[in-house]
Amino acid sequence: MTSPASPRARRRAPTVLRTGLGTVLALAAAGLVAVLVPLHWAEDTVVSQEGFTRTAGVLAEDAQFQEDLARAAVRRAVGTVLGERSSGIGFLDRIVADTARKAGDAAAGLSAQPAYQQAWRDALVRTHAANVPQDGGTPPEDLVLDVQPLLRAADAALQDALGRDLGLAEREGRLTVPGSGTGRMIETGTRLTDLTVPLTAAAVVLGVLALLVARHRFAVLGVLGLGSLAGLGLVWAAAQEVVRRISGPLGADPLVWLVSDRVLELLTHSLAERMLAAAWAAGITGAVGVAGAVVVSSVSRRRRRTTA
Repeated sequence: MTSPASPRARRRAPTVLRTGLGTVLALAAAGLVAVLVPLHWAEDTVVSQEGFTRTAGVLAEDAQFQEDLARAAVRRAVGTVLGERSSGIGFLDRIVADTARKAGDAAAGLSAQPAYQQAWRDALVRTHAANVPQDGGTPPEDLVLDVQPLLRAADAALQDALGRDLGLAEREGRLTVPGSGTGRMIETGTRLTDLTVPLTAAAVVLGVLALLVARHRFAVLGVLGLGSLAGLGLVWAAAQEVVRRISGPLGADPLVWLVSDRVLELLTHSLAERMLAAAWAAGITGAVGVAGAVVVSSVSRRRRRTTA
């Protein structure tokens, strides 16, 4: 004997199947969206030399940072040069220390000059080139900071202050941060950014298919938006962990810490802005989908009551 509910159940089966398939497609699209946001950011800001120098180049206008940088860089380099002349005799070592202080003061005065600000930009270009080879080569295992342009700009001022050219750029211009392990991250990130175009196309196709296949399109739209929002939260947590791992070994050297900490801060802020904008878009999409699904469901229930 056939149940009276069987025809209705048979009519609902395709609807449930289509909605389920649409939900799966929407979740796949949401996962790609969550990954694509930081990938596009990395392509524009980390892999791209122009994007990197534009983001970190704003520090050229930060007078306090540039003064601190000039002092740290020159004191580190001069300390190496004069430290070789340490005698163990108190008054002679005080002369050495006073000479290093004067060198730092002379370099700090340079930081306000346009030539020194350009040297900072040149240092960013050289640092980016050292860590992200543009010819497809293998990046160095650990983070490299190339501050030769800054020290070269300071050499003239130091020659006036100390009466001799110490050749700082040649001695201390290229610094490596042991244990930072940025090479593997950069290599992996570069390979992934090469996939941004096909992955973006796949996300669009999956999202469109999810809406076309599903009968309850608002519900699937809600899944797409809220799924993307949740995915972005997970990716942001992973990105913070990566930053923590990179910044861990930076504290051993004051100069390395000063430069890397501020540049990482700018890059993290840039990524946060990009992901926040994406999160707002995903949240609004999810809210529209949920609200639309509630309205459609309410109207459908009223119609069923009216025809009953």
